[in-house]
Amino acid sequence: MTIRPLGAACAAAALFLIAGCEEQTPGTASPQTSAVPSTSEAPSSSSSAPTPTTRASATAPSATAGTVTKPATGGAVAHTLDGAASVMEEFHHALGAKDLDTVCRISAPAYDGGMKECRSLTPMLFEMFTPADLKNLKATRVDRAKVKSQGPDQVTIPPNAIAPKATIMDGDPKIFTMGWRGGTWVIIE
Repeated sequence: MTIRPLGAACAAAALFLIAGCEEQTPGTASPQTSAVPSTSEAPSSSSSAPTPTTRASATAPSATAGTVTKPATGGAVAHTLDGAASVMEEFHHALGAKDLDTVCRISAPAYDGGMKECRSLTPMLFEMFTPADLKNLKATRVDRAKVKSQGPDQVTIPPNAIAPKATIMDGDPKIFTMGWRGGTWVIIE
């Protein structure tokens, strides 16, 4: 992600919304696609290794069939819509607490430059929040009924599912897309 002189408001929105105000210059790399293929393994009773598949599936993440793993912070994350909502709440709470490690663990996949770019831009974002914004972010909850499955490994969280919000989010509402990567949910768009 490259921030160009677009004004303080757009720069702030670009930082918070990850790619919302990104400007592409002709001849530069094209935006990455958001398609996340499913990688599942078929159960096997023989001693041979299961064969992974890369077919996309329309099956939604399931609470009963979900995989539960432990992210870097130690809490269990379910491969379910509820698990994605919990990680989105953790992301907002980390923004409110100015916790760079947690924010970038969850949102770095959405940056073209990955973790390095996230760690360099996020501190500037922290300084743009008012004390009221930080308080709201620490109290953010995600309405699970509004989280939408986009297949077994991807969900979207619309702006109306997140409350309370930071004022910076009101100006340019963002639909967050999360993907199941490395045993946890992360923001990919």
